[in-house]
Amino acid sequence: MIYDAFKISKHLNISKVTAYAKMKLPEIKPFIITHNGKSCVDEKGLDAIKQCLKYNHNSQAESEVAATDVTLLKEDMVDILKDNIEFIKQQLTVKDGQLYDINKLLENTQILFKQEQEKNKIVLSLPQTIKEHDIQLVNTLTQSLEKQRAISEAEKVLHKKKGILQRLFYK
Repeated sequence: MIYDAFKISKHLNISKVTAYAKMKLPEIKPFIITHNGKSCVDEKGLDAIKQCLKYNHNSQAESEVAATDVTLLKEDMVDILKDNIEFIKQQLTVKDGQLYDINKLLENTQILFKQEQEKNKIVLSLPQTIKEHDIQLVNTLTQSLEKQRAISEAEKVLHKKKGILQRLFYK
C-alpha cells in the first residue's frame, strides 16, 4: 500500500506537518515514491517513519528524565554551595577574631617599645645630667674654697695689724 502525508498522519495519529517533516528526513528519502505528483511512501517507509517517531518519543522522554536529573543535580549543587558559603563565613569570623587579637598584641608591643625607648632616653641622658651636676659641684667647691681663702687672707691681714695684747686676748 502507498501512503501520502494525509494517510500517514491519519494512520500514525500525527499532524500533516509532522508527516511532511518526517518524509523529508534523510533516513526516509530512500522510501519516497512519487505517485500522481505527490510524495508517498510504501509499507517500509511507513515503518521507518514509525521508528523515527518512537526515537523522537524516546528521546523526548529521555530528555525529560535528563532534565529532571539536571534539576536535581542543580539543587544538590546549590545546597553544597550554600553549605560551603556558611563554612567560609564561619572561617572568616574566626579569622576576624584572630586579626583582632593580633592587632591588640601589636598595640601592646608598640606601647611597651615606646616605654622602653623613653627609659633608654633617660638612661642615656644620665651621664649628661651627672656631668652637669659634677660641674655645678666643682663650681660650688671652687667658690667655697675661694671664699675660705679670702677669709683666711683677711684674717692674716687683721692678725698682722693687731697688737700683742689684742693677739693674746682674742685667741
